[in-house]
Formats: sequence, structure tokens, C-alpha cells
Amino acid sequence: MRTLVPVLLLILFGGIANAQGTPPPADTSRPDPLVIGVFERPPYATRTRDGAWLGLAVDLWRLTAEAEGWAYEFRDIAPGRVADALAQESIHAALAVDATPEAEARLDFTHPLHTATMGVATQQRSMLLNVAQGFLTWQFLRLVLGISVLLLAVGALMWLLERRRNDEQFAKSPLRGLGDGFWWAGVTLTTIGYGDKAPITLSGRVVAMLWMLSGLAISAALTAAVVSLTDMRRSVELPERFHEQRVGVVEGTTSASFLEAEGVDLRRYASVAEALRAMQAEEVDTVAAAGPVLQTTISESGAFDTRVRRTDFDPHYVSIALPEDSPLREPLNRALLMRLTSESGWNLVERYLP
Repeated sequence: MRTLVPVLLLILFGGIANAQGTPPPADTSRPDPLVIGVFERPPYATRTRDGAWLGLAVDLWRLTAEAEGWAYEFRDIAPGRVADALAQESIHAALAVDATPEAEARLDFTHPLHTATMGVATQQRSMLLNVAQGFLTWQFLRLVLGISVLLLAVGALMWLLERRRNDEQFAKSPLRGLGDGFWWAGVTLTTIGYGDKAPITLSGRVVAMLWMLSGLAISAALTAAVVSLTDMRRSVELPERFHEQRVGVVEGTTSASFLEAEGVDLRRYASVAEALRAMQAEEVDTVAAAGPVLQTTISESGAFDTRVRRTDFDPHYVSIALPEDSPLREPLNRALLMRLTSESGWNLVERYLP
């Protein structure tokens, strides 16, 4: 018994010492370094002249990797090769990829880095041409016809009330009298009257007062309607607007899928820059893509004769793509959320998406 106790103590303390001296097993689930696929997609990822990568997604990845202590290297990849490269695990993640239901069937995605909607790029025309085009539309013709019918109705009522006691200003003849009433209703609506025609009957003056008060509201509404028809910044009506145009899109993007489902006549290109060049060459009338991508590409190319209008259609969930069931997904999501909700993340968004 006396010899057994020292042996047990020796085994116990030896096991503790061995446990304390043994390092924890290395994390072999995360490759070192991580290979990150990246392709040109401003403002999320763009290459500088010296070959360095910048952009919202790139800088956000850098902040996250540095905070987590992850070694990594960037590798150029074509957008159309992202899914295959991730499936073959030749890269471990890809930056600035749109999360779509079709892509999710093969890949995993992080939380969105940014949500954008579709933008529409068109060539800027002169103000005079834009106003003329606004007037030569069915909407403007409908507006003119509606106002004319209203003026004729009010003028006819005034003629019926005034023709007997005021035939000098409102002729008894139906044709001339309706013309007098139409003229009076028009000038009263737009200028509160010239004074060349005025009602003298009590009922006529009551109608005139009501018409003048109504004219204030009608004139304001008419002005707003005309401005909306001729305004260069008017909103894009989809899909009706695109059915009359040739639209350039980037192959494989959500904008291409959305407009194709709407039956729009599409021309497909490899990049936004190529689609914009096609618009300059009048091969297409409009280019549709994610709003920030369009705006940044136009700014970098110096195409100041091109304008971009945002829409509320076709949301783009710009994310980081991962292989399916990637062990990187959970730690990366947590780390990204920490960056996105921090001041450094806010500053990045303001820098690239002012």
C-alpha cells in the first residue's frame, strides 16, 4: 500500500504536467493562406494602375481579415468562372458576387455587404430636345384633351347663364357663344381673366368665383404634370419603357435575368464598360445594371454625356461567395457584421458610395 500511493501520485502529477505542456491541436479547417477570387466591379472591387485592388468589398475584406488574423492572397478570376472555381476549391471565397436563388443552389453566401437596385444609363440630350420629346407624348396629349373638355364644360355653363342678359360678351348663337365661354374659361383659369369678358348675372358671378378658386388648384396641378413630363430626372417606368428600346446588360447579372423575364430586347456584354461603349456607338439605347456600378464606371470613364437614374427594381445583394458548406461562413459572417456595424465600416460605405 505504501508503495502504491507514490506511484499513483507520480501518475497523477505527470498527467497534469503533460496536459499543460501539450499545445492545442492546430485548426486545419481553414487554409493558410486563404485564396480570394476577385474581379473588376467598381465600386466594390477595382484594380489600380499599379495592380493593387481597392473597393468597398476589397477594403471590407482587408479590415475583416486583419482583425481576425487571417492570411490571404487575391487572385484574379473571370466573373463567369466564380462558381466553378469555388466548387473545385481552387479559391476559398470570391468578392462582390450577387446572391441569387440560382447561385445559392451551388454556392454559399455571406450576409450582404451592400444592397443596390438597378440603375438605367442613357445618353444626355439637350434640354430643348428633352422638353420637345415630353410634349410629343400620348400623356401630354391626354392632358391637353382633358383640360380642353373641362374648359368647354365650364364655358358652356357660363354661356347658358349669361346669353340672355349679357349677349354682348356671350353671343346668343350657340357656336359663337360656346366659343366665348371657352375663351372666358381658359383666360380665367390661367390669368384670372383679361377683363374683356365678365359675367353680370348673380349665378354667373357665383360660377366665376368658384371657377377662379378652382383654377388656382388646377393650374398648380397642370404645372406639376407638365414638369413631370419634361423633367430630365423623371423616374423610369418599367417594364413599359424598355419595351420600346434596345437595352444593354452584362451577361449573367440579375438585371439581365429580370429584364429577360419581362420580355425586353436585350444586348448582352461582358462588362458594364463594354455596354456603355456600345451605347456611345448607338448599338443600344440604354444600359441597365446595378446603380452604383453604373455610376462609378461612368465617373471613371469620364462619360459626362451619360446620366444614371436609379429605380426601385431588381435589388442586388452584393455578397462574398463561398463553396457550399464552407467552414469559413460562420466566422466570416460574425466578423463582417462586426465591421459593418462599426465606425470603420460606415466610413467605407460613405467613401465608396457617397
